[in-house]
Amino acid sequence: MNIVLAIRSLDIGGAERQFIELVKHIDKIKFDITVCTMYGGVQENIIKNILGIRYINLEKKGRYDFSFYFKYKKLLNEINPDVIYSFLGEMNLFSLWCKPKQTKLIWGFRASNMDMKKYGKVAELLFWLQKKFSGKVDKIIANSYASIEFHKQEGFFMNNAIVIHNGIDTNKFKRDIEKRKEFRKKYNLNKNDIAIGIVARIDYMKGYPVFSKAAKKILENYKNVKIFAIGGGNVNIKKECEEILGDYNNTKFIWLGKKTNVEDFYSGFDIASSSSSFGEGFSNSIAEAMSCEAPCVVTDVGDSALIVGDCGIVVKPNSVEDLYQGIDKMINRDFKNLGKKSRKRIIENFSIKNKLNKTEEEIIKCVE
Repeated sequence: MNIVLAIRSLDIGGAERQFIELVKHIDKIKFDITVCTMYGGVQENIIKNILGIRYINLEKKGRYDFSFYFKYKKLLNEINPDVIYSFLGEMNLFSLWCKPKQTKLIWGFRASNMDMKKYGKVAELLFWLQKKFSGKVDKIIANSYASIEFHKQEGFFMNNAIVIHNGIDTNKFKRDIEKRKEFRKKYNLNKNDIAIGIVARIDYMKGYPVFSKAAKKILENYKNVKIFAIGGGNVNIKKECEEILGDYNNTKFIWLGKKTNVEDFYSGFDIASSSSSFGEGFSNSIAEAMSCEAPCVVTDVGDSALIVGDCGIVVKPNSVEDLYQGIDKMINRDFKNLGKKSRKRIIENFSIKNKLNKTEEEIIKCVE
């Protein structure tokens, strides 16, 4: 079966990680695979080094490069795929507009409860266009039940939508004792010190100001805690958080920036947190941390509560006090054993194998 897997770019992000895992592990005997991006991205070389696929960077020259439309349309006519599976707004729309008539199309939805007003007029337009054209798509694969419910409420045609939760490569995301030792030595963490981590881009939806306020209260009450944030993004939000943290900023609260090898850092964490206020569907960072034996304190956004189950602590979003109390409670639990239980939960429920089997089945169903 001739398929195209398409995404806007291969920059750092949860959707991009899931896309790359799909390309890596999808059956190269069942499927003749072409991978398309608009812009390439910092993880492009990972895709280029995957055997058994064809990779094409369409080299879109910015948001208003409309020649891209004709370039993509020509490519799809040449490939004449049985199925296109596209990820995220822009690529979803262009794949619909450019595909050959007989080609089946699957859209990938990743988010829930998005406040589009925070992302500008172009994002609002893309969202509205997807809603208007959602009835013309053969299938929608959402990564969470929350995503399907959100899009239904917003007026999308979701009768053809199914949930396939993200899959975690539990061989990659596992606690590495040597990496843990390196991390703890580098940041002067003693045996009884506790490392708490958040892995998320600095964005409105991720709740960094709330997390920073809760973190400050934790640091005031626990001298043996250090907190680490991995992710780049909005400099204004980061500045706001730095002001909140005061003297703890970059002393006890360490900003590590963007990282491609996040699995090495998870190994150093004792506890992880997700403070998202909206927009999450299935949080990769929660599942990845759990797979690395870091139990999680999460806000009740998207399918986060479903991911942690009875292995973590779930709190209300947008509440500094609730998040503080949740982290405080986790510090005083047996988080080491809870971490082992967390990894077991991911292996049993959210493995990459489960995701791949279901995805391949749904692609094949499109043309049956």
